[in-house]
Amino acid sequence: MDPAWITAIVAVAVAVIGCAAWAARWGVRLLIGTHDFLTDWPKMKAAVAALQEEIADIKAETKPNGGSSLRDVVHRTAEDVAEIKAEQAMVRVRLEMFDAHRAEREGGPGA
Repeated sequence: MDPAWITAIVAVAVAVIGCAAWAARWGVRLLIGTHDFLTDWPKMKAAVAALQEEIADIKAETKPNGGSSLRDVVHRTAEDVAEIKAEQAMVRVRLEMFDAHRAEREGGPGA
């Protein structure tokens, strides 16, 4: 056989062995990853279930339920603030009227 053919055959064999080694390495990594995933799956499932419960609790707090949810508390607080602002505006008007009457009694504005 011609030495060029032997060199070509050896080169092809090395390339095939290299590709097979790469594929074997990839397959082993895939199997290890799959094993790790399946081993951790029960923990992941429990963690997801716990997160779902926490999300349900948070969601319940954002819906009105007649008094004890966070949303109900925020609405009551907003109503109280609006009421206080209205009362403050009435007090301000009465104070301005009182100042105007006192100024009239004392002889005019700024006296």
